[in-house]
Amino acid sequence: MTVSRVLVPNWECFTINTERPLHGPSVVPDNGAMVPMPPVSELSWGADFSLRAMVRALPGVLLLFDRNGLILAASGGAEGFFDYSADELIGKEIETLLPEFRRRGHAEAAKSHAEFTAVSRHGTAIPVEVRLGILDGASGDPFLASITDLSARRDLEISLKHSRLEMERLRDMLAEKSVKLGHSEENLRNNREKFRYLFERNPLPMWLYSQETLRFLEVNEAALIRYGYTRDEFLSMTIQDIRPEGEMERLRKNLGSVDRDSYQRSRNWRHRTKEGKLIEVDIFSHAVTYEGTPARMVVALDVTERNTTEAQLRRSQKMDAIGQLTGGIAHDFNNLLMIILGNLEGIADEAADNYRIREMVDDALSSVARGAGLTRRMLAYARQQSLEARIVDLRLQVSEMADLLARSLGEEIRVEQGLPDDLWKTRVDPSQLESAILNLVVNARDAMPHGGTIIISGRNHTMDATEALTHELPAGDYVVLDVKDTGTGISREDLEHVLEPFFTTKPVNKGTGLGLSMVYGFAKQSGGQLGITSELGSGTVVSLYLPRVHEQTETTAAEPPASAPIHSGPRKTVLLVEDDTSIRKMLERLLNHMGYEAFAAEDGPSAMALYERLGEIDMLISDVVLPNGMSGVEIGAQITARQPDIPVIYMSGYTRNELNQSALKDEKVFLLQKPFRRDDLTRAIQLVTSSATKQG
Repeated sequence: MTVSRVLVPNWECFTINTERPLHGPSVVPDNGAMVPMPPVSELSWGADFSLRAMVRALPGVLLLFDRNGLILAASGGAEGFFDYSADELIGKEIETLLPEFRRRGHAEAAKSHAEFTAVSRHGTAIPVEVRLGILDGASGDPFLASITDLSARRDLEISLKHSRLEMERLRDMLAEKSVKLGHSEENLRNNREKFRYLFERNPLPMWLYSQETLRFLEVNEAALIRYGYTRDEFLSMTIQDIRPEGEMERLRKNLGSVDRDSYQRSRNWRHRTKEGKLIEVDIFSHAVTYEGTPARMVVALDVTERNTTEAQLRRSQKMDAIGQLTGGIAHDFNNLLMIILGNLEGIADEAADNYRIREMVDDALSSVARGAGLTRRMLAYARQQSLEARIVDLRLQVSEMADLLARSLGEEIRVEQGLPDDLWKTRVDPSQLESAILNLVVNARDAMPHGGTIIISGRNHTMDATEALTHELPAGDYVVLDVKDTGTGISREDLEHVLEPFFTTKPVNKGTGLGLSMVYGFAKQSGGQLGITSELGSGTVVSLYLPRVHEQTETTAAEPPASAPIHSGPRKTVLLVEDDTSIRKMLERLLNHMGYEAFAAEDGPSAMALYERLGEIDMLISDVVLPNGMSGVEIGAQITARQPDIPVIYMSGYTRNELNQSALKDEKVFLLQKPFRRDDLTRAIQLVTSSATKQG
């Protein structure tokens, strides 16, 4: 039989049998008598076992080392983390695993925690956080280092502030790796204190509870802090007392299905603190014997912040996907409306003397206008509408809307305004802001079918980085418009969907479901956010966050000139670029009718080839979004580089990043929103040509 001798600080010297395979190793004292070690599942809380085995059995990555930096013991997690076996780790210098440790000193880590770069067996550099403590009472006052891998946290877009300790199967580890228990009362007392020290100092909430009564038997300091109860309060409770009512059935099923002797990891439990706050936790538990009775030891990992962040990310991705779909539909619909509108105006010209036909055409044109309004609301949600942002005094804007709001609400609704004089200014599109406020007020009215009060208030608000993260906004100053009603409120289920387009809780034919989604899109496109808080029976508060601007006034652009006669004189050449065949043909006919000679192309490459053949042109009219890798803005840039004074009109069914807003400050450049009427095109041509004439 091969034996080796191991000296444990402040412990007796034992001879350990390394050949005989036992459930727990047999230990041979100096007198040579063999004493088999009992299975771990039979160990009581107060049972005595060696310091090395205790550290070996604990979850996480732990290293015990002496004042000279030599490793005395390591947890099972440390083996996998550093890719060394336990025997290989023991006796190594701590600097083998943490090269910076001696240079930066023990004091830095002992303050609370410090970050180091660990090195595995194969030379892999791993960023870690080290928490250092001293085991009082152990011979030589050794250090206990708790090591947390920071790799995953650094890879995440949003830093998670809570550690993600993984508990391994403590029971199996203790059963396989335990060593001989001490026989003296002194060793028994020492081991109890050491284990309690590690239990109490664990940064995650831990407790033991009886498997028979479900009553708490022990709790650590972290549990007291996180849940808010005193130790005496905890020990008078059961594990059911920290669960909300909705979790009871799941808890009963879980207790009935779990093997009383097994290890268990279960996710996404909801617990309730003493203050009534609900938190989300992942639970790691395993069976132990406590003072002769079956119990379970539990570690609770708070994942509330992580789950909230993940839910926000999923919601943001969902809203972006819906927005892209909505914007694409609106773009195609605008093109269809453009074709219908142009042909209706052509029919109206041909049947100018036919009253019946003109009446039908006017009805159709009115329907086209309503369809265009619908696409504008869809584009507002998709954040693809064209905005003409100006500095706005929100207090003045709401005040000027008083009469409009009164007419929209009726006599049963009372409106109160509370916007302070020192309310910050913001830069938004005034007409879209007015539409957003009207939508919020009308929604509030509809939530109070029997009358009530709407309170419109404003406030200045500064968001720090933490709050801004929850609102998906940059940190900074915001002006907030709150619209509060005393209505029926919104259920928690509906609250998850109220910002989605076409979602409505109103009866059929009473709403389109685009009101709140349009306000949300307007807020996001303006650099802000829309927040909603509501509870059934307690009313709703909708908060519109808009970024603050420090400028007080700005110069406003001149209005386009009124309609003037069609171009006369020598026919001027117009390069028309439009990918939709029907729109291209319609605009080509219209331009020719207006006295221009139009040359049409379907995309950027063919437009530039046509331009090269023409030599020079008098005006460029181009759609913004084009196929085949070249946008209308790129066409305009190339042509204006050769003809700086050329008038340019861009057409778009929706806006994206292709058109730089600075380009529109040039008076020779104009953006015409689809669908547009013939008069709109006429005014745009007059605006850019007159500006080009002045500059020329």
